[in-house]
Amino acid sequence: MVPEQALRQRYVQVMGLLMVGLFVLVAINGTRVHKARVAGYENATKTMRQAWESIGAVNPHNSAHYGHIIFQPVTGMQVLDNGIRAYTGGMLRLEAHKQNEPVFSAAQQRTELSRFGDFSLAWVLQILLPLFLFLTTFQWVSSDRESQTLRLMAAQRLPPLQYLAGKALAAILIGLSMLAIGISTQYVVFYTAGAGTPIPLGHLGVWLGAFSMYIIALSLLSVGISSIIKNSTASLTLLLTIWVLWMIVMPPMTANMGAAQYPMEHRQAFNTALAEDRKKGIDGHNPADERIKQFEDSLLAHYKVSSMDSLPVNADGLIMQADEYYANMVYDKHFTRIRNTLLNQNSISRTASIANPYLAVRNLSMGLTQSDMYHHMQLLEDAEQYRRVLIQTLNEKMAYGGSRTGDWDWAPDSTWYTSIPDFAYKSPALTRTVSWYGTEWFALFLWIITGAATLWVVSKKLYRIA
Repeated sequence: MVPEQALRQRYVQVMGLLMVGLFVLVAINGTRVHKARVAGYENATKTMRQAWESIGAVNPHNSAHYGHIIFQPVTGMQVLDNGIRAYTGGMLRLEAHKQNEPVFSAAQQRTELSRFGDFSLAWVLQILLPLFLFLTTFQWVSSDRESQTLRLMAAQRLPPLQYLAGKALAAILIGLSMLAIGISTQYVVFYTAGAGTPIPLGHLGVWLGAFSMYIIALSLLSVGISSIIKNSTASLTLLLTIWVLWMIVMPPMTANMGAAQYPMEHRQAFNTALAEDRKKGIDGHNPADERIKQFEDSLLAHYKVSSMDSLPVNADGLIMQADEYYANMVYDKHFTRIRNTLLNQNSISRTASIANPYLAVRNLSMGLTQSDMYHHMQLLEDAEQYRRVLIQTLNEKMAYGGSRTGDWDWAPDSTWYTSIPDFAYKSPALTRTVSWYGTEWFALFLWIITGAATLWVVSKKLYRIA
């Protein structure tokens, strides 16, 4: 059966129409959900900033406990793939003395019906497009063998490699055509609906490149198996088995393996260790009271006075900032350990992508749409750096703004708070994102090379086993 004949098959046409219908549905639904996320983020951010600027004349340290809240930003690429964002928490509270974790993830609040919002163009391309390709191409070579067409090809002296390359090229063109239809549909719906946040062309181009490599690898695999397996039924069975293993079995299996090999410590143990270091010192020999006493003595020596009341600055602000410096070291120690555990867990999936191109393209898609673990950690890191600068600014205002030690009723002019810049998250550069996924790029490239090499080897004996 030649590719043109396959495309004239009723079941192939029906599957193609279903794929196009899915592209339309995910484009409409994805754009609707994305617009709601953008509106929610913009409204929440604006409301929080207004609340901060209208805080009034209050003591700087009181405002530090009032805190500041940042929200999970939304970018245009996330309409294609929302990645892990539904599970990472949408709100982060920044306050003095404490490094918080994000809360209120979408997964905690949604109903069963809202799970349909998870369907995206990336999901269709990753999961359903391979199935479409396998069902379309599984018999392209095996059926020619069964109908004795291969013997006619041999008699006409058609080079076997040319024959297989033509089949593979046709499969690749079909897959790339579906990719083009999918992204065009999403693009048109996205901008027609006035989604607002632009899709960066650089990220989009690399994202399409990753999926193109995925499609090429799958097409070569499908044609290769069809050329090796003599029976069409057996070829289809093997391809469906591969699809089930790759798409259904391996993803949770690798996640479980990562969690088993790199177990996450219990929250109670984490909180206990954190509290111990805050109280006794990282080394266990520098309690908080001793640290405060040493810092007070250093202030008295620096300003050459005999009592805290004689200081020309407000010692309370300086003491609190000194405690912040120490707390930051404690938080860095413990949160770095947690983040390293998460990265180690994810490394299992990354390594497994060498054996499963679906894992490779899934990770790449999440990375290029800025909805992966790396971007989430970058957001937390940037937010923590902003928190530290914010609290330091407030403490230094209390120390040097004109108040005296022990004067907790002092407050700066209310307009001073408007001079403090708001948090502004800047996404990592595209080159940096691409560099995070060297294993996945290598995996896709390896699958393409392996598929092409398989066709070359099979071509050497294709007509002999016809």
